[in-house]
Amino acid sequence: MENQSSFWSASESVRTPMRTVALLLTGLVLTLQPLNAQYQLVAPSGTVLEFEPGQLLSFRDRLDSLRTDLEEDPEVLYYPSFGRDFEVEDWYEVLPWNAIEVVTDSLAALVMPGNLREAQRAYIGYAVLRMHAVRQDPDVPCEELAGRELQAVEGFVDGWIVTRTLFGGPPYEPLDELVFARAAGVLPGLIIDRADRQLAGCLDLWRSESADEIEAYRNWRTERYLEVP
Repeated sequence: MENQSSFWSASESVRTPMRTVALLLTGLVLTLQPLNAQYQLVAPSGTVLEFEPGQLLSFRDRLDSLRTDLEEDPEVLYYPSFGRDFEVEDWYEVLPWNAIEVVTDSLAALVMPGNLREAQRAYIGYAVLRMHAVRQDPDVPCEELAGRELQAVEGFVDGWIVTRTLFGGPPYEPLDELVFARAAGVLPGLIIDRADRQLAGCLDLWRSESADEIEAYRNWRTERYLEVP
């Protein structure tokens, strides 16, 4: 995406892991026509994202590795549980940064939606990546903190794709939107616009410095995600 804010591309150390994630999207097909795809997601507009089996298995293996890290780390305390069922209008509570509370680098509380049990891998993956972020030096510029949160959300997106394709999880449009937003290059704008609480004291600053990203996300959502282009 052109004119991307410095908050999401400030340094090589922040950008490199995101390039790795982007490379995993190789083989993804974006089309407005129905596909004979084994694994696909469909936007409200009818746009289809198709995923290759090998790509999905790589997502699954990474998530399983993150879960193993969580379960085998003797210094980590985590409390996973399932809450009530959430309807689509309750989307705010289902977003990973609202469902997961990472208290410290070794303490996390996970209250996952009761009707999205298949998504457990996705939420756990986000929690582990958030704890990894907290373990790093906190005394860094806001743009680096933003990069860490984006990586954690990317991990959740991988997990949600696996949930919906490999494990037969039910559709939940607000979480599907995260997948399509990443494919369209507007995920940073979505994160800011949806007031990711992990951004903490930097949120207002990011909003003022990332107006282009927010506008690009909102335009994409209205013109391409919800409506047929």
